[in-house]
Amino acid sequence: MTRRRLRSAICLIILGLMLSIPSSALGEGPGTGGRLIRLEDEPAGPYLLRVVSSPSPPRVGSLYLEVRVTEASSGREITDATVWTMATFVDGEAPPLVVEAVHAIAPIPTEYASHLPVSRSGVWQVTITVDGTPGHGETSLLLQILETSSISAYLSVGLPLAGLAALGLIFIFLQRSYAKSSPRSSDDV
Repeated sequence: MTRRRLRSAICLIILGLMLSIPSSALGEGPGTGGRLIRLEDEPAGPYLLRVVSSPSPPRVGSLYLEVRVTEASSGREITDATVWTMATFVDGEAPPLVVEAVHAIAPIPTEYASHLPVSRSGVWQVTITVDGTPGHGETSLLLQILETSSISAYLSVGLPLAGLAALGLIFIFLQRSYAKSSPRSSDDV
């Protein structure tokens, strides 16, 4: 009976160790992989712009931008302007992307947001244009877009499945070794 308790204790210790191993976590938002402030109170004509991008780092296929527009003179948030985001590939040939930023997909209702499906990795120039009652404003920034990482999907799904498979194998091994060591007679069947 003590061997059985010892095996159970070992299994619990192994399970506890497997569950306590630290792993990386990615903040998932409207884009995936977290968010990063790219510009904070950046002057653009009569406006100050705050630009947040996600995922962080930006990847091919998904560049999500959130833009907060405030009037520079009063500090009042502007919610009735027309905001356009344009991404131009700096490192070579790719069609430019022009998307209107809208409130509907922004996580904060007073901000504007757009999704730019960038097609290539490399440096992209992102230009934000604002037209509203106070006037016209424009600013630009450069973003390095990385290739999508396909291994992360395999790791995020494969590692937990491999852990479950290992636990299943340990359970089967312990059951078989217990069955071999337990004294049973053929009459008990």
